[in-house]
Amino acid sequence: MVTLENEGTERITQKDDTYASTEPFVSDMITFHDERLLSNPNAVYDTGDCRTQMTQRILLRVLSHQYINRARRNGPFLLQLTDVNPSNIFVNKECNLTCLVDLEWICALPAEMLAVPYWLTGSHIDRIEDNHLIKFNEIRREFMDILEEEEQGLREHNISISGAMNDTWDSKGVWYWYCISSANSMLTLLEDHICPAFSAVLHSDFEEVLSKFWCENAEDVSTEG
Repeated sequence: MVTLENEGTERITQKDDTYASTEPFVSDMITFHDERLLSNPNAVYDTGDCRTQMTQRILLRVLSHQYINRARRNGPFLLQLTDVNPSNIFVNKECNLTCLVDLEWICALPAEMLAVPYWLTGSHIDRIEDNHLIKFNEIRREFMDILEEEEQGLREHNISISGAMNDTWDSKGVWYWYCISSANSMLTLLEDHICPAFSAVLHSDFEEVLSKFWCENAEDVSTEG
């Protein structure tokens, strides 16, 4: 979000805002992506691409109830590192963790947003499909086995972190949460992982109709410039 704000997207969530439930948080995240579409002159390639992006945002709103866990919708929310990547992790010769940097990006988020780091296999998030998905799932299972073992001795609350992560993976919700938190992989994740779960394929005729519901006079927005 900070990266997109620095590029000119209007801030939706203010510094003193606190969410008491997951739904308004998700709504504001999608609204933030709406603002990016409106404020960035290079956000789309052409009219067709604009309709596609409008359709994506509409679908994410419609599908939100499929991936928000009702039992956890009002929290508790868990502290999560939102900028964990290989360059921010230091290990010793035995590959034991010794230091984490960029901790200023830590925040409390819905438990559904916890996920095994997508970069463990060296693939970008929008490349994890077919054989890459099989490889990632193998690494993911190994990661989860270790996490479940460690969790038994460290749990300080009644929330099973590994359980929440497995639930989100099994429901394919992990891809939904990556959609709303990603700056540039929304379309690929929606088409590759979410649409197939509903036996759906996005096509231009469908997008031309549905995109009209993105806002009033949406067709004017898609044809500007």
